[in-house]
Order: sequence, then structure tokens, then C-alpha cells
Amino acid sequence: MSDSSVNDAQAQFWTAAGTTWTEQRDNFDQQANDHGLAAVDALAPTKGEFIIDIGCGAGTSSVQLAKRVGDSGRVSALDISPTMIEGAETFAAGHGIDNITFAVADAMFDDMGPDADCVYSRFGVMFFADATAGLANMRRALRDGGRLSFVCWQSPKENPWASVPLSIASNHVEMPFGTDPTAPGPFSLGDPDRLNAVLDDAEWSDVVLTSRQADLNLGDDLDEAIAFMTNLMPPLQALAKTHAEKFATFRSELSEALSTWTTSEGVICPSATWIVTANK
Repeated sequence: MSDSSVNDAQAQFWTAAGTTWTEQRDNFDQQANDHGLAAVDALAPTKGEFIIDIGCGAGTSSVQLAKRVGDSGRVSALDISPTMIEGAETFAAGHGIDNITFAVADAMFDDMGPDADCVYSRFGVMFFADATAGLANMRRALRDGGRLSFVCWQSPKENPWASVPLSIASNHVEMPFGTDPTAPGPFSLGDPDRLNAVLDDAEWSDVVLTSRQADLNLGDDLDEAIAFMTNLMPPLQALAKTHAEKFATFRSELSEALSTWTTSEGVICPSATWIVTANK
């Protein structure tokens, strides 16, 4: 690991989140999986390839990639959070997958190459403190002609499922990322002009941004949706345990906001991502 402390806040946040995210993997995958698989399809992995999965989280994307490359291929799954890596290792073992290696690493700094065929990320690159540096380091991990694919959220406006709860939460607890769309966080690469500029500065070629929209089901009712958003953010879990009155206020405000998207089929909210591909 680099001795830089620039990503310490992110490391602390995702380490705190790791256990819950592992326990709630199915719920979280319900929101991320289709967007993530679209980026896997855009990458078009083939048997025998070596892929690095950046910000592998609880392991779903790593297992998906490992199945695509087959026994003759391999996946290096990296995450800044040791609790995420622990959960991902258990998940892969439970699926009988043995062509993945897992490691705690900061992909913005750490040496990862230069012999991978592909680098991939499902909602990971938005959290780099310096997106250009992180994407340049990912490029260095590739052999000549290697490929990049990742998925990131578009603007807060296009993703009220996350931006609305985050805005309300920031009034009650300190978050490692706020609502500033240019700061490291869910929406840092949402602006296509900024995203293209970052990729250009990181010296990627043949960049393609594909817009993808999908409705997300946050839960069968408001109680499930609020529980989902609380589990998503460790500071809210802590607030619920230590400041019941403040959490009740947050819960009331979020319930009112989410009621806009409450239907007979659940709390259905729009989302939008960029599916990004490029070549070294």
C-alpha cells in the first residue's frame, strides 16, 4: 500500500460498511447488478483473459468476471476495505470459484501491472480522491492494447434514489462524501464533460460513454426502503444506535421524500449510469 493518507476517509467508510454490505449483498446487488452486468457485457471478456476488478466490494462482480474468463483465465479482485475483501473471499469460495485472488489495495496508488488484459470497476472509480491519477494507474496495469470498462452514476439529478437520501442524511450525520458532485463520491464522474476530460488526461483512447437508465426498487414499502438506505450508510446505522431522536427525524424526512416514488409495486425510483469503455 502507498503511505499516502488521501483516501483514508474512504477506507474508513468502506471498512465500516463491509460487514453490512456482505450481509445485505442480495439487497445491494438488486440495485447495482443490471448496471454492472451492462459494463461486463461492454467489456466482452473472453476465456483465458486476466482481469483486474477495481473496488470489488462484496465479491459479486469478481465472481461474474471469473465465470466469463473460465478456468483458463483469472481475476485479481482489489478493494480498499479489508472487511469487503473478507466477505468477497467467502462469497467466491461458496460458489466454488478458485480463479480469483483477493487483496486489500488502493487502486489509485498501488502497482497492479502491467500485464492485465482488462480492468473493470462496478461503481468504484467515483471514489478516487484524484480520478485522473486513479484512472492513469489503472491504465498502467494493462498490457498494450488492453481494455477498460466501468460503470458510474450520472448526476445527482438523474439519481434521486441516492441523492435525495444523501442530502437528508448530511443534515444529521457527517458523511465522507457530501452532495458536491465534483468531490469524491457517488456522483463525481456524473458530468460527461468532466468524465471525458478525466479519461483524456489519464491518456485513455477510444473512449465511449453509453447512457443507461433503469428504475430501482428500493423496497416493497417505505419501511424497507428506509432500512435499505440506512444499511447503505454506516453513519446512519450509528445514528440509529446512539441518537434515536435524531434518527427518528431523519426517518420522517426520508419517508416524506420517498413517498413521491411509492407505488403498489414498491418504492420505485429512477437511476442513470454511464457505461464507459476505453482502450490503452
